Amino acid sequence: MFPIDESMKDCILSEIRALCEKNDAELLFLSLIGSRLFGTSIEGKSDVDVRGLFLPSITSLILETAPKSLRFVPIPKEIGEKMDIDLWSLQYWLLKLLPAGDTGAMDLLFSPSHEACTLYRHPVLDNIFAAPLRLIDTEEGKGYAEYSLGQAKKYGVKGSLLGALRAVDSFLRERQPDPEERLSSYLQLLVAVCGDKSFCEVREAKGQKMLYLCGKMHEDTIYMEEFAGRIKAHMKRYGERAKKAERNQGLDFKALSHALRALMQIEELLTTGKICFPLRGREELISVKEGHFARDDVETRILKYLSAVDTLRGTAPFRGIADKDFAKSCLLSCYNPHLWRKTVNKPVFAEGFQLSQGTLEAIQTKLDDTEARHGIKILYACESGSRGWNFPSQDSDFDVRFIYIHERDWYLGVAPEEKPDTIDMGVEKTAGCELDVSGWELRKALKLFHRSNGALLEWLSSPLVYRETDSTIRPIKRLRELAPDYFSPVALWHHYRGLMEKSLACFQTDSPTIKTWFYMLRPLLCMRWIELGHGIPPMRFDHVLETVAADSVIKAEIQGLVERKRGGEERDCFVPPSSVARYVDEMLQIIKEPAMRTPNRQRNVLDKIFREAVE
Repeated sequence: MFPIDESMKDCILSEIRALCEKNDAELLFLSLIGSRLFGTSIEGKSDVDVRGLFLPSITSLILETAPKSLRFVPIPKEIGEKMDIDLWSLQYWLLKLLPAGDTGAMDLLFSPSHEACTLYRHPVLDNIFAAPLRLIDTEEGKGYAEYSLGQAKKYGVKGSLLGALRAVDSFLRERQPDPEERLSSYLQLLVAVCGDKSFCEVREAKGQKMLYLCGKMHEDTIYMEEFAGRIKAHMKRYGERAKKAERNQGLDFKALSHALRALMQIEELLTTGKICFPLRGREELISVKEGHFARDDVETRILKYLSAVDTLRGTAPFRGIADKDFAKSCLLSCYNPHLWRKTVNKPVFAEGFQLSQGTLEAIQTKLDDTEARHGIKILYACESGSRGWNFPSQDSDFDVRFIYIHERDWYLGVAPEEKPDTIDMGVEKTAGCELDVSGWELRKALKLFHRSNGALLEWLSSPLVYRETDSTIRPIKRLRELAPDYFSPVALWHHYRGLMEKSLACFQTDSPTIKTWFYMLRPLLCMRWIELGHGIPPMRFDHVLETVAADSVIKAEIQGLVERKRGGEERDCFVPPSSVARYVDEMLQIIKEPAMRTPNRQRNVLDKIFREAVE
């Protein structure tokens, strides 16, 4: 089951694409994060958190206007849930956040392991996701450990942050140092008072000694009066929530579950070289999150993981060592113009055919998503089925068919013919319409073209073209040019005969429908078209009817039935008028196989089309 509704996914993608376009950037990746990624979401309690990556344009980089992050604030009514959507530039993510061990950045790096959470992925990131340990530093990048300590100790675990601040405050009140004394005189005493270096230690920065205390740095040259004021202000920020936690009242178990989760993830990374989502310990995390464990039990678990992670840092079988040169090469490769060669996404529709803007956007989004998920290039996409034949019912879905190609290396190997040559995205409801999307790999399409495949030949004449590559090769254009000489009338006639007989058998059942009747009539007329020597039948039913049916009265009656189908439902029961029924019976009696003709099939021409497209 998908972690969010498909309609919500489409809405999110639409909004984020618009946000990227507004900021002169390309969307690279988008994933659900947080509890839905971890597998710890609780029905009715968990928000929808989305994080992604974008590629700033070269122009914005030159002009120094490229943002390092983007945030989506407005929430459209269609989404209907509280949502946080943040995007990082690829530069910021690769060169800053990952080497530092930022927890959110690392979650995003491993998020593709939960495929259902990936909302969008461009293939330019494949090299990055394939080598995560070359982008992180598990020894120096201590973001995960610091995050865990912060979450664990902030509200209630031994040596809490508030407790450390209280210890320092008590020391100052008891000792009452001279306000004119410098902090340098008390550095080691204060470290001893806290007793935990994760909260308090002496550090150096810019050649000066500093006191690191509970996430803040204090210069050793400041007066003790100023230092005491800083401590009181720091304590005040933690408020009543932290005070209750320190007294073991109202512990923040959600924070504790985050601490435990982060430690589980870093341990898994150090022992296996990866982090898999959803997390294997999600049941335990949910129990902690909902307060099913006592404080001491949770504390014991966290301290156990802290100890294990500290030990693993030096002995782990898998360690990440950030390779800056590799990260830079990955970044630069994303600016290769070849990877961003655009297709002509503006649809080309025959006169009289139109679709709503929402439906068009849903189809283009689905095609984009298919390219990104499978690492392919869609050369051609069109409408097949009743909408292409021009007699859809009110509840007809959109039969989107496409021809695609892989990168050259996909075709190199011992047995490339054994690789899958079809992509079927299934049927899904989106943006108020139902999409049935599937496609054939180019080499398969060329083989079928050589055998006069009826479905493929219909695609080439579709009145609804959603996409066709804009390049010097134009493989689909070449196939259209070759089709009249390549096709076999006999083979194509038998294709339509099989469709007609199958639909006729269905129509003759106890509950015949108008859909099955038209699915029988159209191939019957196409058989007649071929028999009369008119070549390849066009996809449009009205064009076939106009040429094949000689009787104007029959034409008018059938056209009236077309309007009836368009205004009804596909499963509406149907009995044809007697005059039309007689016409069909007569056609069934006189129809015959066309004369044999040897098609002009030159396989080497198809080989050339294939090679040029791949190259």
